[in-house]
Amino acid sequence: MTNSRVTISVPEEIVAKAQRAVESGQAGSVSAYFTELAEKAPDWAAVREALDEMKSQVGTVSSEDKQWARQALGLDEEDEFNDSEGDAFAAA
Repeated sequence: MTNSRVTISVPEEIVAKAQRAVESGQAGSVSAYFTELAEKAPDWAAVREALDEMKSQVGTVSSEDKQWARQALGLDEEDEFNDSEGDAFAAA
């Protein structure tokens, strides 16, 4: 993998955390620290793209399916989660 140099701004506390990881041997460098975090993080843009594609193929989610999802995820009736347009919806 080819590396690219970028400049980011992060809170001082986060920089200190990365530097402590380097000093303790948990990371080879501050760049390696952030690279490892990014590699472990889900690619939410790709997830959203896949969900949007599935929604375009299947159509809207039924009220019954929304209720099933709430139960499967252990969400209360007042909990909200977003549909593919980013709009929150309540229990079906």
